[in-house]
Amino acid sequence: MKIDSLAFKTELIFHRFTGIVFEYDDYVVVKTPTNPTYFWGNLIYFKQPPQEHSFDQWTSLFRDHFATMNVNHMTFAWDSLIGETGMIQPFISDGFSLEKSSVMVTDNMVLPPKLNPELNVRPIVSEEDWAAVLDNHVACRADHFDEKAYRKFAARKIGDYRLMIKKNKGYWMGAFLGTQLAGDLGIFAEDGLGRFQNVGTHPEFRRQGVCSTLLYHTAVMALEKMNVQKLVIVADPLYHALKIYESVGFKTTETFVGMCKYNKSEWVT
Repeated sequence: MKIDSLAFKTELIFHRFTGIVFEYDDYVVVKTPTNPTYFWGNLIYFKQPPQEHSFDQWTSLFRDHFATMNVNHMTFAWDSLIGETGMIQPFISDGFSLEKSSVMVTDNMVLPPKLNPELNVRPIVSEEDWAAVLDNHVACRADHFDEKAYRKFAARKIGDYRLMIKKNKGYWMGAFLGTQLAGDLGIFAEDGLGRFQNVGTHPEFRRQGVCSTLLYHTAVMALEKMNVQKLVIVADPLYHALKIYESVGFKTTETFVGMCKYNKSEWVT
C-alpha cells in the first residue's frame, strides 16, 4: 500500500525494527509481540477513513489478525493528511477515542529565543542515565495513567529504543543540569527522514528552556551527522509544546488521525 503520511512513514522506522509489518492492498497491519500493551504498535492502518460499513469490517479484521496475541485494545489509523474522520460515530459509540496529531516538519533549525546555556546536552549512555530516562518518562505521563502499569510499558519501549541505538539507527539525548536529567528525547533516521520520540521535560524543570534547548542541539546534530534532510515531530495539537517546536523552526504540514479503544481499568489510577 502506498503511504502518503509522513507520520506513518516515520512510524515505520520503529515498527519494522521492533515489530512485524504486514502490507496488504488497502491496509497495513503492525504487530509488536514483545509489547502487547503498546496501543500504537499493535494496530491496523487503512488507506481510507472509515466508511458506512467499516465498524463491523474493521473490528472483525482486528480480531482475526490479533487472535493469537494477548492484546486488550483495538487501534485504527488511516492515511489522511488533513485529519479526515469519515464515518466515525459507530466507533465513538462503542467506546473508541479519536486522536488527532499535528505533524510538524523542518529542514532548517532556528535558534530558540529561550536557549538555556546551563544545560549540558549529550547522548544517554550509562545505566544510570537510562534509569533517569525511565523515571522521567513516568513523571511525564498523563495523570490518569497508573504509575506501575505505565512504568512497565515505558521500560519495554525504552528497551526497544536501546536496541535500535545499538544498531546505529539513532540516539537518545538528555539535557542535564549538573548531574540531574532535566529532559530527554530520541532521534532516529531512515531514508533521509529523522523522527523525534518522547520529547519530555521533567515537571520540576519546566519553563526553563529545557525543551527548546534540547530540541535545537539534537536537531542540529541530526542534520549534520545523520544524513537527514527532513525532521519530523508528531504532537498533540492542543499541547503547549507546539509553540516550543515552532520556536525552533518546525511547521505543521499535516494532521495524523486515528482511534483507540482499551480497557481503562488496566491503566487508570
